[in-house]
Amino acid sequence: MSPTIQKHVCRYAATALTALTCWNCSGDSQAESPIDTIQIGESANIALNLDYTETPLLDSLVLDCYGTDTLHLVHSIDKKSFNLDLFPSDNWKFNAKLYANASLMQEGEVTTALEAGSAVSLKIPMHALIGFVYVKIPIGFGNPAGIKSGEMKLTSEEDTYTYPMVFDSDNVTFTSDKLKLNRKYHISLSMQDENGKAIFSLEDDFTLDETTPIPSFQIASLRSKIELAIDIAKEVNVQIPLTIPAMKRSPNVNDIVISEFFLNANKSDSTQFNFVEFYNGSTDTLVLDKCTFGKTSDTDGSAEFGAIELPPNEALVVGEAEPADIEGIYKYTESLPAFVKSSSSIVLQCDGAILDSLYYGKADSLITSPIPVHTATSGVRKSTQLNIELWDKRDEPNSWCTDAPTPGVIYACRN
Repeated sequence: MSPTIQKHVCRYAATALTALTCWNCSGDSQAESPIDTIQIGESANIALNLDYTETPLLDSLVLDCYGTDTLHLVHSIDKKSFNLDLFPSDNWKFNAKLYANASLMQEGEVTTALEAGSAVSLKIPMHALIGFVYVKIPIGFGNPAGIKSGEMKLTSEEDTYTYPMVFDSDNVTFTSDKLKLNRKYHISLSMQDENGKAIFSLEDDFTLDETTPIPSFQIASLRSKIELAIDIAKEVNVQIPLTIPAMKRSPNVNDIVISEFFLNANKSDSTQFNFVEFYNGSTDTLVLDKCTFGKTSDTDGSAEFGAIELPPNEALVVGEAEPADIEGIYKYTESLPAFVKSSSSIVLQCDGAILDSLYYGKADSLITSPIPVHTATSGVRKSTQLNIELWDKRDEPNSWCTDAPTPGVIYACRN
């Protein structure tokens, strides 16, 4: 989805007012109507940046402007600034609100004077009103640990809250309702298998306040250390009763998938380059050795990348350029396979075993519903991206979309 901006502008809609007047009009004859433009003043430009705490489950940013005009604007989650042309006034008030987890979470306000022709840049400091707890735990493609149920319990001096576990593709999540700030809480989190046997548990204490209204518990894997984004107790009580295999191992089928490919880069645009992206959906660090990808299972003409340790929930990007900054792990290859832009196959194999493959482009007698690909030679060029939540249906075209390339970034398709 592209960013949505809703504007409701009252009383005035521009910096100039044009009046059309009909002179000497009658039923028999009509003279041409002269156009008289009435200038009511030069506008001021103001840039507003919202200074808020990074928040998971962010819904929207809302800005209300009060002055010679009244405006109500709503931004989607990928924009945190507003740029406006407004009428001059000695008293403009800007009220910003941040909504997350379906609640008003943070709010801020500034007042300023705007002079005609001026350019003003302001930062609106946002203050937390309430908080919530959000825990996301990757469980790996296919849920190999067999997690079936779980709950999160939050206890303060005044209240006790219990929240169920929710499955989200290869993750489970625990999300609280809105919570009061300036409170100490005890968190108890547990997960069980289908027989009710404990698989994972965590207990700890933390404080919600204005500086940490959303303490996001970052758990990279059931097999890894737990990192907390808050000032917590010195020791975290974590129990993993399940017998767990080695953290580092060779990949198996359905451990690693092709998650994005871009094979139609504009050579005149230095920011674009052809690449193929692979995603580790397991709960282990995969040791990729003797791995190649190409158009067929025949390794002739395929690209080879050296030994790599790919952590769980990380992306590996293999491309034909050396970008200055990129998410995930990047490997440069001098000889990216000569994939046909309109239709071809991509095959990933390691140590002689095919781990994943796909066919994109045009339908044929064998594949009637290929994965979509963007082949435009002018304008915006798009990559093909997997909705990672549909990893087990990745042979279906509806599990993919075309959008602006995002090498190293994994998220559900926007369109």
